[in-house]
Amino acid sequence: MILIKNIQLQQLINLLLLITVSYFNNQLQTNLTTILLLMLFSGSLDLAIKQEIFIPYSAFITALGVVLMLGWLKWYIPYIAITFAILQKHYLKIDKKHIFNPSNFALIVAILLFYPKALPIIGELGRTNFIIYFIIILGSIILIRVNRYLISISFLTTYIALTYFIIGNSDPSWNFSHFLDSLYSTSFIVYIFFMLTDPVTTPSNYLHQIIFGFTVAFTIIILDYLIGIRLWHQFLGLFIVSVFMTPLYREFTIKDYTKFTVILLFLVIITIILSSKKALYFSM
Repeated sequence: MILIKNIQLQQLINLLLLITVSYFNNQLQTNLTTILLLMLFSGSLDLAIKQEIFIPYSAFITALGVVLMLGWLKWYIPYIAITFAILQKHYLKIDKKHIFNPSNFALIVAILLFYPKALPIIGELGRTNFIIYFIIILGSIILIRVNRYLISISFLTTYIALTYFIIGNSDPSWNFSHFLDSLYSTSFIVYIFFMLTDPVTTPSNYLHQIIFGFTVAFTIIILDYLIGIRLWHQFLGLFIVSVFMTPLYREFTIKDYTKFTVILLFLVIITIILSSKKALYFSM
């Protein structure tokens, strides 16, 4: 298999393949023109802030992540979500690097500001689509290339085990077969291969990667158990852990500690607000 040297370009191509599969399976909640406009908007904003000439692969990936994982009822919602995501990537930094995956940040912002007019979407693709397995293989290759495969392994094993033993034993309506089907959804594939394992916002140390994946899964299950299953708990779990894991693998300046304290305060507020929102539908 021929590998593309630029990893971000390969990630972009993988997401475009998912867009294609979703389109032909009638799972896209928007049209191709809107997708192109969102990519152009995201890329232009990235270029304007950076004030350099380059191909904004990261911004394109952010836009496609929003398209694949967020549903909206008003045209302006994804533009606002993407704006916040790009801004935080450039200005909300610890140790000169952003701490939140841009697509994840965009989804949190959209749900926080516009719910229920903005909701996570599932995009069920089934287990028999050859393209899905091809994308999973390509995604796995990327994880190996960026050296983040332990995060996905740690997350998946913990997530499946805790869901089975905790949610399965506490929720009489929970169905294991339905749960397994959800692992083949568009949103879960994007989450595992692109959002959860972002090399900029995750640790490079192997032990820290295992802890990171475990902690994200544990946080999601605790939120599901205490509050009830919500589609956005996967994004909120990653959002929370991205903050608390930062001191383990980033070097802090005095200014960074002040910024980190403010981020923690906003994290608490955001968690409380999102936890108070009632779900309109259940289970990813």
